Amino acid sequence: MKAVLRRGPKKVSVVERDMPEPGGGEVVVKVAYTGICGSDTHRFIEDNSKWDKLVLGHEFSGTIHSIGADVSDLAPGDKVTAAPLVPCHECEFCARGEFSLCEGYTFVGSRIDGSFAEYVKVPASNIVLLGVGFPLEKGAFIEPVTVCLHPILRLGNLLGKTVAVTGLGAIGLLAVQIFKAMGAKNIIASDIVAEKLSLALEMGATRAVNVAVESLEDVLNSMKGADVVFESSGSNPAKISAVKIAKGRGTVLLVGTSPRDITFEASLFERITRKELNIVGSWMNYSAPWPGSEWETAVWMIKEGLINTDPLTTHRYGIEDFQKGLDVIFGGKELFIKIIVTPSQEIS
Repeated sequence: MKAVLRRGPKKVSVVERDMPEPGGGEVVVKVAYTGICGSDTHRFIEDNSKWDKLVLGHEFSGTIHSIGADVSDLAPGDKVTAAPLVPCHECEFCARGEFSLCEGYTFVGSRIDGSFAEYVKVPASNIVLLGVGFPLEKGAFIEPVTVCLHPILRLGNLLGKTVAVTGLGAIGLLAVQIFKAMGAKNIIASDIVAEKLSLALEMGATRAVNVAVESLEDVLNSMKGADVVFESSGSNPAKISAVKIAKGRGTVLLVGTSPRDITFEASLFERITRKELNIVGSWMNYSAPWPGSEWETAVWMIKEGLINTDPLTTHRYGIEDFQKGLDVIFGGKELFIKIIVTPSQEIS
């Protein structure tokens, strides 16, 4: 089969690899669509040769190609996606259904071979059925949707609430749609890219703030603050701003990963205590029963049209042109949101 391997930072080649064979309790999926995640981008750019030996990629959809022994509820041809975490199911966190905190996990696309290939092998228990009529390209967005849902589902009733979403990559734009579906009254979306701000408005944001030219703090202060701040940019200034714009007893959801150290002034810590803010970290996207309600809910929301993923796909490439996708990401010359690769079909 064809697979993508890194050849040092920012470079890849397409190679021939042996077809994976399913063992007991495993399935092999023929990959139809797979997205390049921000975490993949970090691995492609790192000066670490371990990433040259592994097939990356974990956001994918496809059809079941083959099944191993002891798999009775799946069949070749089923439309599926899969949870990429492979927890130990033995540690105290797994016992409590807190799989994101598993102490002995492995992971498809960062510890074992992933979806930047024509076929990928996963545990059958990780498979999420999409259903006969579900468009496979939308299935590649299930995993990113679950990243949003993991913290959002902890919030409870959002009817009539004011929500701020900082950072309008794929995760932020999906979050805007989820907050709209959950009944938020005001959804304030912020970024520095005009096209992303326009797209956020199309997807349900009630106001878009370009923080390069307008103060997000002033906007939210005029609205008496945000009940919820969903910080997905990973930007250090955005994390500081998130604390400043949250109203008393509001919740700050920290989803974006910061690449650098961050310093909080004493007055900002005092704001957290005086305002009795809830600062919530979110890592991955799983709950009990495995793999969690996030996955079932994501499939349902896309199927019912509550989330539209089509405008988020800005580029599509066949597997042979994978390098072109990386060139877009690292070139910095054109707008991209989600780059989709199609290992098992050609793009004209």
